[in-house]
Amino acid sequence: MDSIRDSLKKEDIVACIELELNADMNNSLTVLLVEGTNDIVLCRRIFEENVVIYESFSGKAGLHDLMKEASLSDSRVIAVRDKDYMDINNLPERMFVYDASCMEMMLLKNEDVINGFCSVYCGVKKGGRDYLHNAMKALSPYSILRKKSEEQELRINFDRGLGGFIQEGECFQVDELFRKVGITDELGEACKTEAALLGTEELYDITNGHDICRYLGCTAREGKGKNLGEERVRNILICSYRKEDFKKTKLYGSIKEYQSRYGLCFVC
Repeated sequence: MDSIRDSLKKEDIVACIELELNADMNNSLTVLLVEGTNDIVLCRRIFEENVVIYESFSGKAGLHDLMKEASLSDSRVIAVRDKDYMDINNLPERMFVYDASCMEMMLLKNEDVINGFCSVYCGVKKGGRDYLHNAMKALSPYSILRKKSEEQELRINFDRGLGGFIQEGECFQVDELFRKVGITDELGEACKTEAALLGTEELYDITNGHDICRYLGCTAREGKGKNLGEERVRNILICSYRKEDFKKTKLYGSIKEYQSRYGLCFVC
């Protein structure tokens, strides 16, 4: 059975899930809703084969809409999303979040994943954790800006900052990103001040997945010194991640506890 459903509209997703749940007479099927295609690729590796995965029709907002559907208020249906800057105490019972701020940061938090990546693509044989810490620290004022934008509804267009990441032969300059997205000097300085106070765990909880992959994509190299790029970095991290790694996460523990309560199987 094809266990992945993507690129569907809301009404199609709801109808498909209803049909599959109604046809599951033995309660052996479970349904996982995720934000996007990258989540599908990872979850197909770490969840069990009986789990049918649906991509949201509209990111996080779409996930929340689907979970509010009366016909989907079934214990067999759960969702996993990035934590970002939300208060996880307000999560619905059947919605779970990745460790750290997002999927990418959960992957990078694994010692074997970051050490392997840095050894192969960054020329760092030891100290992958330090390399990542320096990257998160460099990005931290921009991470603070993202948090402020969401919490204060500043409506900053971060897509404008895509061209402000490291160029060939240059060093990373957060001020260039600030300039690209068009914020005031005062706001930029405030972000730098707050960022200077962040500890390591706070950096994991605030760093944006796209930003860290873009940063690493500009600094990591493969074959003839070519930059990896954001998507290649993300794909390498996903392919490096194992079920054994997932079993060490808070997300795994939360889902394991949930499925035990209802006699279901999402993970083993």
